[in-house]
Formats: sequence, C-alpha cells, structure tokens
Amino acid sequence: MPSENFYTDNPDLRFQIEQVIDWDAILAARGALEGDDALFESAEEARAAFTDMMEDPIGALAAQRIAPRAQEVDEIGCTFENGEVIFPEGLQRNLKDLCDAQLMGLPLPARFGGLGFPETYYMAAIETISRADASLMNFFGLQGGIAETIEQFGSEELKAKYLPGMAVGELTGAMALTEPDAGSDLANVQTRAKDGFAAVEDPVTGQWLLSGTKRFITNGCGDVILVLARSEDPEKKGGGRGLSFFLVEKGPKVQVRRIENKLGIHGSPTCELYFDQAPGYLIGQRGFGLARYTTWLMLAARLAVAAQAQGISEAAYRAALAYADEREQFGKPIREFAQVRAILLNMRIGVETSRALLYATSQIVDLNQGAGKRGDKAASKRYTRLADALTPMTKYYATEIANRMAYDAIQIHGGNGFMREYPVERLYRDARITNIYEGPSQIQIGWAISRIVRGDLDALYDEYAGPAHADPRVETLAESTRTVLADLREVASFLQSKDVEYREWVAPHVVDMAIDVLISFLLLQQADRWPEKLEVARPFVRGMVARAAMHKAMALDEEAVPAGE
Repeated sequence: MPSENFYTDNPDLRFQIEQVIDWDAILAARGALEGDDALFESAEEARAAFTDMMEDPIGALAAQRIAPRAQEVDEIGCTFENGEVIFPEGLQRNLKDLCDAQLMGLPLPARFGGLGFPETYYMAAIETISRADASLMNFFGLQGGIAETIEQFGSEELKAKYLPGMAVGELTGAMALTEPDAGSDLANVQTRAKDGFAAVEDPVTGQWLLSGTKRFITNGCGDVILVLARSEDPEKKGGGRGLSFFLVEKGPKVQVRRIENKLGIHGSPTCELYFDQAPGYLIGQRGFGLARYTTWLMLAARLAVAAQAQGISEAAYRAALAYADEREQFGKPIREFAQVRAILLNMRIGVETSRALLYATSQIVDLNQGAGKRGDKAASKRYTRLADALTPMTKYYATEIANRMAYDAIQIHGGNGFMREYPVERLYRDARITNIYEGPSQIQIGWAISRIVRGDLDALYDEYAGPAHADPRVETLAESTRTVLADLREVASFLQSKDVEYREWVAPHVVDMAIDVLISFLLLQQADRWPEKLEVARPFVRGMVARAAMHKAMALDEEAVPAGE
C-alpha cells in the first residue's frame, strides 16, 4: 500500500530532524530569532514549525501528488519544439504544487518573500521531494542555490529585481558553467564577456554582452541564468583569473539549441545554450568568478545533489523492502531467505549512514553561514575549512551509495526489476547521474584528499571521539573506531611527504577511510540517543575496521603504485 506521507513513514529521517540536528545552535548561529523580521519568537516555536512543515506540506505533497506522477513524467519527459522546451503535464502540476505550498523560496530571506529556513532543513526537504521524483529536485533544489548565490553576492538592485519572483516560483533559475570543451576544467571556459566576441561593459547600463556556448545546462530554459564567462584579456589574465560571474535573463539573445536525450532524470531538461551578445550583469567582483562565486555555488549544488541521492536511496530501499515482503518463492516470502535479508540489511546501513553524514555536513554549512553573517572570523575560518572538506566527501559518499542502493533494489526484484513496470528501473537510471554532475566522484575525492592530509578534520574527529559512552556495547565500538582514527592519522602523516601523483593514486583509499571513521562516530553518538541505531552501527563499525586495514595497507604500499601511470 503506497505511503500517505514521506516524512511520518520514515523513522530515521524523523530521528535526525527531531532529535539529532542541533536546531538551537543553527538558529543561534544564523541569528534567526533576532531582529524585527525574525520568523519565530523562540527555538521551540521554530522546531515545531520545522516538524509540522516536514509532515505537511512537504511529506504529504511528496507522497500523495509528486510520487504518483513520477512514472508519467519519466515516460513523457521534456520535449523540444521550435526552440522552446515543453514540460510534461505532470511536471507542470508538480511545480504548481510546490509554488502553491510556498516551498520554492524555502532558504531565501523573508524580506524577499522566502521562508528563511536553514540549509539543513532545505536538505531534508530536497531528500523528501527526491524520494518522490528525483528529477523534480533539479528545479526545487537548484532554485534555492541560484537564488542564494544572488542573495549572497549580487547587488541590491539585482536582489530586488529577481529574488521576489524566484521566492514564489514565478522565475526559475539555471547555472551555466560547463562548455563543450570544458567540463570539470572550468578554468578553460571560453564564453566571453569582452574582446573579439562581445562589447565591453556599458558604462551607462552596467550591462555586459556575453557570447559563447554552454552545454549540459540543467533547466537551461530557466528565466534567470548565472553564467561563468571570461571577462579579462586571456593574454594578460589566463585560466581562472580571467573569469567573472554574470546574471543573464532569458531572452532572444539566449538560444536553447537543443535538449539532451538522457539516460535518466527525464523530468529535468538538460540544454545546450548559445549566448549571442546576451546582456548580463556582473555578480560580485571581476576576476573572482571561478575562485569565489562558482566555488560557493558548486559547493551548495553538491550538497543538494547529495540530498537528491539520499532521496533515491530511500526510495530504492523502500521498493526493495516492499517487494521482498510480497514476492513468494518456494512457498515463502523472499525476505525470509538469508541472502536477501543480507542485501536488505546492507541497504538499510547504506541509507542510514549516508543520511547521518548528510545532516552532519549540512549543520556545519549552516554554522559556517551564520559565522560569516555575524562577522565572526575565527568561527568562519574553522567552519569554512570543515565545510570545504565535508561537502565533497558527502557528495561522493551519498551518490555512490545511491547507485549501489538502486543496483541492489533491482537485484531484489530479479527479472521484474529490469522492467519499466517497476519503479526501481527508473531509480537505477536516475541515480547514475548523481555521481557525475556537479563534479564526478573522482573530482570530489581529489578535493577532499588534500584537506584530509593537511588535517582540516582533525579537530572534528577529536570532538567526535571524545567522552566514553555509557553503554558498554557502544563504547566497545567506539574504541575500535578510535584505533582506526589513529591509523588514519598515520596515513595522513605519511602522505604529507609524498608528491601529488602518489596522493592522488591512493586518494580513494584514504577518503573512504576518513568517511568510514566519521560515519562510525556519528552512528555511535546517535546510538546513545536511540539504542535501535546499534542495529546499523554494529555491522558498519565492524566492517569499517576490516576495510580500514585494507585501505591503510594500500595507502602505505609504495610498490603498489605502478610506475609511469
């Protein structure tokens, strides 16, 4: 029987929202209870509102309206006719429902018509919506990231012009970074805002004219497009130093050349765009487009993709559970077979470990944003380092888990899982992009390894490893985790004397080890509050110890790195 609510039927998500996440710290850091425009009078009122909204409209809307339309949206998909992108009817209804529920401006400040809710809450909403239809996240999740970037770095004129419309869903957003010859190598972007391709900034209007081609642009037909373009003479400032960030409004000078025929996420149009001297406005300072603004936006987008992957994982796990209960073979439900039970247990472990990491990271991001707004330089420095390390680790882990969960869900379904009549086939296709877009897993590993080696997470590990646990079962697992932490630090110290090539070769082992340790501590903290969490913590930590021994051996084995590769 289909669920009526994707929040109330999810005890682990409710546990995170209602018991684990430190809303008091987040609200205090963000100053959410201060000033004349404060949305809540107390933290208690805020927590009650968060829980109520997760139940209705978010949980109810996801289960009762969005999920039933997911198959139709996937089958029809977005189409392209006469230069226009056409949304399937189910997607149009989904977007209207989100707008009617006033959810499109969830993270935006109230002064622009948003709700001003924390990032951590936004990630929970994205997870829940993505469980219903992962492709819808590419509107709902992307919208917030685009709007927040404008709010963070745009001029007051741009904020006043665009953010109210984005908050209510009248305007949709896109970010145009990737080019045909510059995928993850954004420093090689060639779209120009000057010289040869376009005019210089107009001193009267403040507009720039942008020309060039962008590819793989999610919702490229959106009304407000943030574009990374070359504003400086490449002979004088090449690479990333010559790039700036621009806001371009949809118009006749922005052409959608085509939409991609994709494996999955059919409810989200992926466009190729051509800018033909399209007018745009500078966001922030010239020359900081890649180093500051794109980096900030991509970190936000990566966390949102992790939440999207979390929703796919939950959907896959639920589908596998339901099928294992219903499907009978040899006179009994297949869930009673040991190997099927083992797959389901590993799926539960994957879903809950990924969620633990997602919300721990989201909370750090909230604390970092709060420190920045308060002008607390010391706290901002600390949380920035943590967020910069944890975000790629979370995106990597959550998206790889989602792919594994979708794979296992099909395996539980057997031949039926290969058929389009069952939702796991769609989940399998939708999951595959998550560990590619916004930087593939290898990029995330490369980003994380340098931060692990230089010790950016050391203080956090010490905090998590701290006091002994009252439950001796939990403390025994904690001791094992502390031992592996010492091994991780030995590996990090060893790598400090190695060159970049060696570090990159062994990076997957080290990053996996670091994530395993972090998640183990998180699960053990949670087991103190909810003993049932031991059902996940015990097998995960024991497996982590075995994996860590292998990871350490591979990282320290200099002969294992092939010469000349």
